[in-house]
Amino acid sequence: MLALASCKTTPPSGPDRFAAADHNGDGRLSREEVSDYFVSGIFAERDRDGDGYISKAEWNPEMTAAEAKAFKARDLNGDGRVSLAEAQAFARKAGTYDEAFKEADVNHDGFVSREEAVAYYASKEGPAR
Repeated sequence: MLALASCKTTPPSGPDRFAAADHNGDGRLSREEVSDYFVSGIFAERDRDGDGYISKAEWNPEMTAAEAKAFKARDLNGDGRVSLAEAQAFARKAGTYDEAFKEADVNHDGFVSREEAVAYYASKEGPAR
């Protein structure tokens, strides 16, 4: 699966991360599926109370002005909290995972196959065990 450099953006783990990311089950990952998958992992880590939203306190209790601005940008409906849908929409629009996706999509067909994902993962973190 696509791996990210920052430990804060580690995707959800499990027996078959590729299948978990492949929402439509077509055997390949779209840019949106990759983005949504990574965001859902980050979201789950930050939603400490499990209420389906990230509050400002969960985001960062000691927010700087820049962090407050970043939080506000993700709070698309302005209710003071970020839902998973808002976080996913923001990441898609911002292209948060576009560079990793482009690097993994070796044949440049606009999708990441299981083989491309395995090769990308191995290039970043070593062979799967």
